Amino acid sequence: MPSNKHIPFRENIPAYVLGALNAGEISALEAHLETCVPCQGEVAAYRTLSDDLLMALPPKNPSAALRRRLQSKLPSARRPLRQSMKWSLGRFAVASVLVVLLLLDGFAAYQMQSLQNQQAQLSHQLQAQQTALALLSYPGVQVVSINSNGITGTLLVDDDRNAIALFAWNLPSLPADRTYQVWLIDSQEQRVNLGMFRPDPALPFTSFSVISSNPIANFVGIGVTVEPSGGSSHPTGPRLFRVGF
Repeated sequence: MPSNKHIPFRENIPAYVLGALNAGEISALEAHLETCVPCQGEVAAYRTLSDDLLMALPPKNPSAALRRRLQSKLPSARRPLRQSMKWSLGRFAVASVLVVLLLLDGFAAYQMQSLQNQQAQLSHQLQAQQTALALLSYPGVQVVSINSNGITGTLLVDDDRNAIALFAWNLPSLPADRTYQVWLIDSQEQRVNLGMFRPDPALPFTSFSVISSNPIANFVGIGVTVEPSGGSSHPTGPRLFRVGF
């Protein structure tokens, strides 16, 4: 099991491979990688996974039926060309080719965006799973069951490291303008924002992990509410569940 000094760097490796770290974090991680063989291996593993994902979706071309429909909408396809208009045929042909190229470019951009979203989701899932495995290896970590409003799951709480990992099943899907927000709750019922997450409809469970800047020992539980997509400074929406620890 790696020592504690590796944890901040290991947690940044997925974002490093995806190019999502700032300059300071990149410099610190690369300095660490020069002397840390296990972390070098983990970077290589993530890069291999990223390369495999990039090759997972083969390029697709528009169908012949779609090409014919697009061409049928051009003026040249709706009326016969008079002799005096033959000079326009080349322009129509160029326009048709440009339309098809634009469609191909748009579809390629959609594929790339979809792949980037999948990679970001995979990075988040791997980070949550790594955090959970790390927490389970430490003595004194609290394991709290969640069973509320049809939602089941597990909450891992590490007071010493101010770390929390949440795994929940059966979370309802949300519209695009809403998100789930997690709150730390103290003994005076005050709430402190811990972060936001959205369930992935392709997965049977949702994971969320964070290392809090506030001492976890000062709080007695967490709650999850439905909030606007950008989050709220305090709970404003319906409560999904609350659990004490």
